[in-house]
Amino acid sequence: MKVPPSEQFRGLIKSLGLLIAGAIIGCAAFTAIFHHHLNSVLVKNTELIAENEKLIQDNDLYKRHRTQQNIINRIEVTVEPDDLNSLDKVTAQELEKKVRNELSVLKGQKVASFSEAPHIYQRLLSNKTYHDILDKDYIVNVKTMLLVQTELKVWITAKQWVRSIP
Repeated sequence: MKVPPSEQFRGLIKSLGLLIAGAIIGCAAFTAIFHHHLNSVLVKNTELIAENEKLIQDNDLYKRHRTQQNIINRIEVTVEPDDLNSLDKVTAQELEKKVRNELSVLKGQKVASFSEAPHIYQRLLSNKTYHDILDKDYIVNVKTMLLVQTELKVWITAKQWVRSIP
């Protein structure tokens, strides 16, 4: 039996190699695009879930205290990153949620009781460390607390806490 010469199949082998390389590169490009779109959908989903939870809590509180006028109904938290590093949206939302839960004791309280001692609530959050937010720790400081009618607005700064090893 005679073995055919390899020169006959040289063009076919080159074409097959080029086809396989193109398939691998195409798969890599498709995976990168798919990952980018999936990440953006997941970020949007966490934003919508956080907003939904906030609206449900506000609606429940409104239903309970609809007749009272001078109580704190809403707590709005805005997270500002530290000057040196910025925070991604998911981390900022988690910090907002945790701070809002810390201040949830104020919901339903009279505006006058907050106005008498706002520094107590400011100290509650000053230099507070929140652990395990996307596998990192953050230190939160209150920048401004503002009470407008029945809404408490809080601006906080957050920076990543790095554990120093002696």
